[in-house]
Amino acid sequence: MARMIAQRLLAFLPVLLLVLLIVFALSRLIPGDPATTLLGPGATADQIAALRAQLRLDEPPLSQFFSYLWGVLQGDLGRSLKSGAAVTQELLERLPATLELAISATLVALVIGIPIGVLSAIRANTPLDHGVRIVSLAGVSMPAFLLAVLLQLVFGIWLGWLPISGRNSPYFLGDPVTGFAVLDGFLTGDPEAAWDAARHLVLPVMVLAAFLAATLARFVRNAMLEAMAEDYIRTARSKGLPERSVIFIHGLRNALLPALTVLGIKFAELLGGAILTETVFAWPGVGRYMFDAIRNRDYPVVQGATLVFALLFMLVSLGVDLLHAALDPRIRRRVGQ
Repeated sequence: MARMIAQRLLAFLPVLLLVLLIVFALSRLIPGDPATTLLGPGATADQIAALRAQLRLDEPPLSQFFSYLWGVLQGDLGRSLKSGAAVTQELLERLPATLELAISATLVALVIGIPIGVLSAIRANTPLDHGVRIVSLAGVSMPAFLLAVLLQLVFGIWLGWLPISGRNSPYFLGDPVTGFAVLDGFLTGDPEAAWDAARHLVLPVMVLAAFLAATLARFVRNAMLEAMAEDYIRTARSKGLPERSVIFIHGLRNALLPALTVLGIKFAELLGGAILTETVFAWPGVGRYMFDAIRNRDYPVVQGATLVFALLFMLVSLGVDLLHAALDPRIRRRVGQ
């Protein structure tokens, strides 16, 4: 097991280097000039040239790449062209907001998606199953920005039940403890602030959880149908086990192993920043940070954020594989061999 972990970690290095090279090249292909964007349309040619020299944008691309790569090897992701702040610090400030959103959406999707998938499988080819499949197909197919706008319109504007943007109300802004707004409200003894943060969390979580729950329900349904057709299910029933035990102990337990892979991949994608959702809801996470950086042609932010996203994705993938090995003795035997 330790050797497998070491091999996977070593494999991260060429992948991260390739990601960095591709993003570096693509970011230079974005139309426009960062210096012109920062100075505005009224800037003179001399001012633009001076700022390009200050930001080292006048150097050859290859020289810029190796200079940036040397900084990355020293743990420096560079400085934002717009704010001048360290990219690492700005990412760390925004990561808790994305983590709170991703974890909340994943928990909601688990609570909704798994029971619906199991129910659809044990009632296969019934009107209930057809209805679940239609709803889950709609959840997978609907664009996130469209669902976000619809929820804002219904629950935020027409009904006025929930806020439609931001992470906190202006009068509840305080010093963060953990970076998780809801948890910080309880830790600081301010339940009203926690409730306000939870209300701001509802709509973006609903958008992300809708897609994830629909994906999970479809996958669990298919995995359950395959599991319930196996010989060990017929053996369990022939032994006189209650149907509930057959479904949840023997069927669901084996069906969840492949579903775990899908869940891990989707969670890693959420950690990478739900760019559209965070932008529509003005959520101050890494997704919106990335969107603003692309719009402003902020090369160091785009490169640093993408590198961190890739690393998080690979770490989550490794964690899922380790969890698989812990839950499935067949995988442990293969790893041991």
